Amino acid sequence: MDSIIKFLAGLEIPVYVLLGVVGVVYLRRLATALEERRTAVFSLERQAAQRRVNESVSVMVLIGILTIAEFVVATFLVGEINRQPTYASATPTLSVVSPSPTGPIHTDATLTPTPYPQAIVEGFTSACAEGVLEITSPRHLDSVSGVVELIGTVNTPNFGSYYYAYATPQKVEWQTIAAGSEVKTEMPLGYWYTSELDPGDYLLRLVALDNDGREQSSCIIQVSVEPAE
Repeated sequence: MDSIIKFLAGLEIPVYVLLGVVGVVYLRRLATALEERRTAVFSLERQAAQRRVNESVSVMVLIGILTIAEFVVATFLVGEINRQPTYASATPTLSVVSPSPTGPIHTDATLTPTPYPQAIVEGFTSACAEGVLEITSPRHLDSVSGVVELIGTVNTPNFGSYYYAYATPQKVEWQTIAAGSEVKTEMPLGYWYTSELDPGDYLLRLVALDNDGREQSSCIIQVSVEPAE
């Protein structure tokens, strides 16, 4: 269920566009049906026009319900889901990056973070690893503006899904941007719309989850958002 919610949240804008197009089509049908009912001379014509009115109203009500449902999923539910595993996985994530020259953790290359340009955020672990979990565009300390396409890799063991979020360094409260459920290797992860953000420094966090929806690891970078030209 968590993966479905994250998937729907990642499709927020396409869903709104699709519902908007369908809504416009049926709004026009409703207007046409109302005019036909008003000008109908025979009772059969009025009944047929009334059926089309009822059909159009029903579809528009359904569109309204789906729009509200998508808004709730993308705004509230996915945020609650993403906050829950953060605390549950904090301890094991820290243990992965703890130095242990003789421990078995060093026998698994995919779990040992490679030195990588990334942000250091108190209370959160960043374990960017080349070819495993990384954001390659934009890079750490890059400047961005407008619509930003994120490119990177999410290819962790037992991969289930991923999401990415942003926060300010001054107040680290992650705001989920979008999510995905496919393994990515140096591929587009999604988009970040920065036009409505205040210019300044922001943290960008890519999080991989396992098949049970638990956070495996995260990669955090810092970028500077500039006004769109």
